[in-house]
Amino acid sequence: MPNPRTSVALSVNKSRCESARGYFERVIVGEEKGFFSWIFRGLAWPLSALYRVGLAAYLWTYRCGLRKRQILPVPVISVGNLTFGGTGKTPAVEKICRMLASSGKSPAVLSRGGGSKAEGCTVVSDGESVLCSVRECGDEPVLLARCLSGVPIIVGKDRFAAGSMACEKFKPSVIVLDDGFQYWQLHRDLDIVVIDEARPFGSGYVMPMGDLREPICGLRRAQALLINSTVTHHHGSSNLKQLLSKLAPNAELFMCRRRPKRLLASDSSAIDLEWLRGRRVVAFCGIGSPVSFFSMLNSLGAVVCEAIAFPDHHMYSAKELEYLASRLQVHTAEAAVTTAKDAVRLERKSTIPNLYVLEIELEIDDEKRFAELLERVLNRKD
Repeated sequence: MPNPRTSVALSVNKSRCESARGYFERVIVGEEKGFFSWIFRGLAWPLSALYRVGLAAYLWTYRCGLRKRQILPVPVISVGNLTFGGTGKTPAVEKICRMLASSGKSPAVLSRGGGSKAEGCTVVSDGESVLCSVRECGDEPVLLARCLSGVPIIVGKDRFAAGSMACEKFKPSVIVLDDGFQYWQLHRDLDIVVIDEARPFGSGYVMPMGDLREPICGLRRAQALLINSTVTHHHGSSNLKQLLSKLAPNAELFMCRRRPKRLLASDSSAIDLEWLRGRRVVAFCGIGSPVSFFSMLNSLGAVVCEAIAFPDHHMYSAKELEYLASRLQVHTAEAAVTTAKDAVRLERKSTIPNLYVLEIELEIDDEKRFAELLERVLNRKD
């Protein structure tokens, strides 16, 4: 079977994962500190410097008025991050849409659709039905479409065109732009950036030298920061908050965390999370931050016999599914557990027995203050 990106052994007693990810990936995310990693960074430094200069020049054209950002007829709330993957953007988009809907607003989501093969703009969901597959539109838009009843989801690389389609077809009162912090062409009324508390700036190096999408000074564009706490970090670091307040002086800071929501069986029936306690399971996923998923299972009391991580957005082959099924027999495990994002990529072809899906949700501290921020933005647009 093809080698997964990571095969990790999770020690329940030590509560840690030992990762065996690809060498260059470990270099980019800052995990590799050896001699050859510094050679790679040295070779990549000129490209990173060139990218930073080019980006600064490009943004200057907007600041001086040579380029104009396109404006949609409804408020636009962007949810983004500084690094590649794993900060919790998708749960944040879902949470914000639910908050907007509960306050009487009609949101629609615009997504680039990572891995999407669709050309132009495609309606993933009209708010009632999921209208395209993962292979056509990407896993995150389909996951949001399944989670957010009543919320249209549109995929398109041209977000203005996608937003115009959404406004024409569905008449939303607000647009939520998924992964929009670096989408310079479209005007936003609120820029929300999700920060991983454990790795707020990733490796600290701008791509391709590291995993930063742009220099950290870009945070000054943000109006709100969601500091995503890990399982083992329940309170925000005061030092990090002070640093972020300096980098983003106009942004309001909120602590949040991903928490387990429910466990779903293969027939989609919900099972109490307590069912996992003491059970032997094989865990697998293809997400940006696999360790957070494995640690969450550990915190729920599951006995994780083996944890296997594939690349983010990975589409599983039949051989890989057979391999995963075989690991249950090897470890005499009672169940296999994966994420909701991975579940949409299985496309009902899974041959893994006793497969369960752990759904998560985002919990925001001081949610009332966050809701007031959203309301102020919408009222200001009116």
